[in-house]
Amino acid sequence: MTQYDATFRVLVSSSSGRLRFLPPKRFERGMEVVEAGQPIARIVHGSGDQVLRAPFAGRVSAVMGLEGEPVVPGSAVVAIEPA
Repeated sequence: MTQYDATFRVLVSSSSGRLRFLPPKRFERGMEVVEAGQPIARIVHGSGDQVLRAPFAGRVSAVMGLEGEPVVPGSAVVAIEPA
């Protein structure tokens, strides 16, 4: 049996609006790699938008929202596996 390290963190929206993903900057072995502070997505709402940034360096292990989908505070957006 193979053992896996399943440690990852989920990035959530802190406001309501529509989800817009930003283009990936880097791929390694077919997976998106992010740096700490890198913008990943935007939550667009009537008065502007909120940028969601990677809280640490790692790789995106799951995208949990759809482009243009409505989100509310606490909605899961992406899961990041720390580097």
